[in-house]
Amino acid sequence: MVDYFGLSALAGCIDRDEDLTLTEAEHLATVAFNGSEYRMASCAVGDFPDFRETEWVRTASDNLGLIAAMRRVRFSISTEETRYYLNGVALLSGPDGAVVVATNGHRLAIMPLDVMPEGAPGSIIPSDTVHWLCTNKREPEAVMFDGAEAKTAANARFEFSGGVTLSTKLIDGTYPDIFRVIPRDPQPMLTIERGRLLRVLMRMREFVSGVGRAVKLTCDGESLTLHLVCAFDERSATEKLPVEQDKAKPFEAGFNIDYLISVLSELHGEDVTFAPDRGDAKISPCLITSTDDPLRIVQMPMRV
Repeated sequence: MVDYFGLSALAGCIDRDEDLTLTEAEHLATVAFNGSEYRMASCAVGDFPDFRETEWVRTASDNLGLIAAMRRVRFSISTEETRYYLNGVALLSGPDGAVVVATNGHRLAIMPLDVMPEGAPGSIIPSDTVHWLCTNKREPEAVMFDGAEAKTAANARFEFSGGVTLSTKLIDGTYPDIFRVIPRDPQPMLTIERGRLLRVLMRMREFVSGVGRAVKLTCDGESLTLHLVCAFDERSATEKLPVEQDKAKPFEAGFNIDYLISVLSELHGEDVTFAPDRGDAKISPCLITSTDDPLRIVQMPMRV
């Protein structure tokens, strides 16, 4: 086995009529042509992952919307290597049915799924596979998971039209109990036009430099004040937006502005609603939803 990307990059820079010779010795592959030699690491064929044939249960999935759900939540996938079990999208069975979820520990994205594929509950699909599936922009005709009797599946297979099949190892681990994090008693504190709030936040972020910035949201029931301070220089930004009195209650909370911008960008509805757990926005997880959009996002607050 040789690195596909290295070999294809080399082949793309060689004349079409050039004769190539590929040999292997002592874990080194050599590509030779016209007196030139290129060497790269190689592995034994036996080291290739074994996607063994098993008696998997095949679930028809062309109208399930599985890939569409992954596409909505993948922005919340963690890239932190220490908590490797968060580096993917999980298929879980919750109190309200099947869901597709992703989290990085600071925010959680949840999409409902009409039907859970057989053997899939608890499976964590790696981020590389998720991104390929989402980029492919096609729903598979069928999916198969071989972990029906285990907490997590070891392998999964996605069958597409035209004879294309994607097999993948799944992340070996147990996904956190995300249902304990979802606000049990969310209290709607603010409903505001999503696009308008998003434009203000993007303007503030462009003006104030730095990373890990927290924006403070303060609502008095008549207006929403946003305040952002840069920790590295003396720049700050303050904006005030009017709110409808029947859609706002007094509250105060701080959020990572980058996370908040990505949340509002992923939601699709005209308005967005902030509903912290039991109304305590300063320290409790906040459920953020949008009009006629099934995507639910739980955002953890920041101290400001």
